[in-house]
Amino acid sequence: MRQITCAAAAVLMVAAFACSPRDRQETANNTDSVLEDIRDDTREGAEEVRDEAREVRDYTFAERNDFRRDLDLQLKKLDGQIAGIDDTKRGADHARDSAVVNVRAARKEVSRAISGLDAATDRTWDETKRNVNQSLSALDREVKKLLPDAKPMGGTGPS
Repeated sequence: MRQITCAAAAVLMVAAFACSPRDRQETANNTDSVLEDIRDDTREGAEEVRDEAREVRDYTFAERNDFRRDLDLQLKKLDGQIAGIDDTKRGADHARDSAVVNVRAARKEVSRAISGLDAATDRTWDETKRNVNQSLSALDREVKKLLPDAKPMGGTGPS
C-alpha cells in the first residue's frame, strides 16, 4: 500500500512540474483529491487489519469461551451475508451456481470444525483452533466472491 501511495505521489508531482500554471492548479486539485482517496483507503485498510487481528487472535485453551463467542459473532455476520445472496438468478449463470455450492460446502466445513471445539483438550487446542480459523477464512473468501460489491484484489480495484 505504501509503494502505491509513493508511486502515485511521484507521478502527480512530475505531472505538476511539467504543466502550465493553469494545469498545475488543476493537477494540484486532482492531487488533493487523490490524496484524500488514499487517506480514506488507508483508514479503511487499517480498520480491516485491526478487525482481522482480533479475529485471528491467539486464544489460549483457557480463553476458549471467548474464542467461541467471537467465532459465533463472525458466523452470525457471515450467515447474514449468505442469507442476503440473491438466489433468484439460479441456473442463469453456471459460475455463480458453482460459487453458491462452494459457499454451502465451506459453511458445512465450518460447522464440522466447530463441532471439534467441545472435545478439544489443552493438548489438541492449537490444532482445533487452527482448523476452525482456516475453515472460517475459507468461508469468508467464498462469501466475498458472491457479494455484489466485491471488487478484484480484495476490494481495492477500480469500481
